[in-house]
Amino acid sequence: MKQRYAGASGAVLVGLLCGFLVFGVHGDKVEVIELGNWTITNQNGSLTIDNQTLPSGIYSAFAPQVLDSYNDVGLRYLAYDNWTYSTLFQFGHLLRSAKEAHMNMLRVWGGGVYESDYFYQLADSLGLLIWQDMMFACAMYPVGDNFLSTVREEVRQNGIRLSHHPSVAIFVTNNENEAALVQNWYGTHYEKDRFESEYRELYLANVIHELKLVSQRSRPQPLVSSPSNGKASEQDNYISSNPQDNHNGDVHFYDYTKDGWDPGIYPRPRFASEYGFQSFPGAYAWQRSKDGDDDVLALIRHRQHHPLGNVPVIALVERHLPLPLPEDENYVNALIYFSQITQAMATKVETELYRSLRDTPHKTMGALYWQLNDVWVAPSWSGIDFYGNWKMLHYWAREFLAPIAIVALYERSTDSLNISLVCDLLEVDTQELNVVANVHLWSQLLPRQSTTWEVTLRPNGVQYDKVIPLSDLLKGQFTKTNAFLEFHLRRGHEVISRTHFFPCSIAGAVGIEDPGLEYEIVSKTCLNTTDVIRNSVSISIQVKRPAVFVYLELLKPYRYTLSENGFMQTAPMHVVYLTFDAPSCFRLLLRKTDIRVLTVNDFMR
Repeated sequence: MKQRYAGASGAVLVGLLCGFLVFGVHGDKVEVIELGNWTITNQNGSLTIDNQTLPSGIYSAFAPQVLDSYNDVGLRYLAYDNWTYSTLFQFGHLLRSAKEAHMNMLRVWGGGVYESDYFYQLADSLGLLIWQDMMFACAMYPVGDNFLSTVREEVRQNGIRLSHHPSVAIFVTNNENEAALVQNWYGTHYEKDRFESEYRELYLANVIHELKLVSQRSRPQPLVSSPSNGKASEQDNYISSNPQDNHNGDVHFYDYTKDGWDPGIYPRPRFASEYGFQSFPGAYAWQRSKDGDDDVLALIRHRQHHPLGNVPVIALVERHLPLPLPEDENYVNALIYFSQITQAMATKVETELYRSLRDTPHKTMGALYWQLNDVWVAPSWSGIDFYGNWKMLHYWAREFLAPIAIVALYERSTDSLNISLVCDLLEVDTQELNVVANVHLWSQLLPRQSTTWEVTLRPNGVQYDKVIPLSDLLKGQFTKTNAFLEFHLRRGHEVISRTHFFPCSIAGAVGIEDPGLEYEIVSKTCLNTTDVIRNSVSISIQVKRPAVFVYLELLKPYRYTLSENGFMQTAPMHVVYLTFDAPSCFRLLLRKTDIRVLTVNDFMR
């Protein structure tokens, strides 16, 4: 169970909305609302924010600056599952970012809002499927006649509005309310029969009834709750003793007491519709959002709304990475950077496990992690920050969600690696495929030993290639503490996919030293577009020893993307490509100091 709060985000899907305004149009009347430094105007149904016209179909969200200005007045920012709140002007960027990371489904979380027509039109055009929760989540609801009348009208209107969209794959009446009822989250057991009766009246007699009126043969029948046992819930009249049964339906999974980098801690469900780990936005995002001399660590703590505070984040970091002491000068930068590494790795491991279980008896057929985007600059589960910049997680997702991917998961009981080759393509060329297992020393560049074997791919399936005892790869001079493993799936010499395995905690690894990292901006080009100038920059990075999880951050107030981030550099030279849109060309203005580069090596004791 994950707690949600005003200002918190959640979901791998889309969550949009904060406090919103409802405008009424009367003839040619013009309505003007002053909100802080912003002027919102409605003239005959056409909305503008400081003279910026809102896209057609969007009538209920504020521009990001409005939201950022009112974090302290109790506006409730709501989210969807696997991505949360989206501003008007971020829709295109967020959905295209999801597409670029090979996501094929987004979940609109039941604690958020019904998204605008524009959102669903974008999803249609991009080929993204939508798991659509109705707006009931994490609560018990009344069943008075007046309330049920509004519920039926709400569901009817939105069902009719959304049902024709090819992107909408399934409707679900609520988020976590069956689980909350059964597991007594809100102290309902004292009147168990009453609350169960009201649950069935609300969702079965009203919400499901209205959704079935707009159902189509091409779409599965609506689910009553998530998580639930799906069709198997019928025998329990839709309140099952264990709504998270791994054999049926879907599960939500969070466990912050265990090591998120260990695949052994995760369930083997039919569908994982919500899971994730927190991280902190990049250091520059905090600088942009803080007021004057605000202490960044104090601000992080203030905006952390999880009941356990930052303890789960710090605990996972300390399991694997060399976090400095809180009194050390570099503590905050290390904590922010390390939080993104641990989030990315834990989500990678969990997602890869679910992908690898597809053709096993578990038949895991989907995974949606919480969450895609963010509603403010704060600790959250998001992979994209409030300003639209990708965290390390989203860069990694582009790799671990790729249509063809190599997976190497550790099996603790046998001290071995399970190598699986995932292929989502219906047709694939299986010629000249091979896997290369590279053994690296933490102290030296380039692989010290390599093993190659021929493989094949299973179209639209998983090829379970082999189980390799670690002792077969780590022997002689190679140990669990002085070496790590890299696996390439190749066609000939072309690398299709790669992954790494670290046999010990990186904080305890032997041989990690100052990589002698130097970087230079080697080229800058500008391209004029309709609204902005697209700046493209090539950054050359040179190292003398392995650089661990190289992380780049642009220290300018622009949304940017990198060709990769959080990568292992084990070759002397590597080039990373940076792209950002700005009002002007930075060919002469961008300096080396405008780019921050971090490595785990920087913090090794």
